[in-house]
Amino acid sequence: MRIQKKHILIVLAILIVALGVMSSVSSYVYKGTGFSHSVPASKYSGMSTDDILSNYSDTDCNVEVSGVCTKVVDGDTIYVDGVGKIRLVGVNTPEKGAGGYDVSKEFVTKLCKGKTVGLDIDNSKNNDKYNRTLAVVIVDGKNLNEMLLKEGLAEVMYIPPSEFNPNQWT
Repeated sequence: MRIQKKHILIVLAILIVALGVMSSVSSYVYKGTGFSHSVPASKYSGMSTDDILSNYSDTDCNVEVSGVCTKVVDGDTIYVDGVGKIRLVGVNTPEKGAGGYDVSKEFVTKLCKGKTVGLDIDNSKNNDKYNRTLAVVIVDGKNLNEMLLKEGLAEVMYIPPSEFNPNQWT
């Protein structure tokens, strides 16, 4: 078989289309929003859990299930014994390596780790694409998701459908 110019052009066209498809697929991979904050760690270092919680009113969210928080992954993801991996619905905190990551994670750790927390699971969408349970985390009657927003440790991340509108918490 003799290779002709048209064969080379066809192969090049196929390669160009394939590269275009691959690059558009990679753009769908979640890379974070780039959210960061500059709240200093020192803001919470001298505060107790009660000091922080006293600044907030009780939530109107309902505890559907509760358990002990066994691990804090970051500011918006925790593990709760008997439930599994929980993604705080309606909020987004800095990703590892971004400004404020450590402060947001430490805030959640201070309020949750080793303590019994309540969960109001999103009835409109129970799980995200990573199979994490979407919920409002309730600490001593207070909405942790709301606290993160009001403290400037998170941004609103509203993804419908959702039972909760995080814009009401800001």
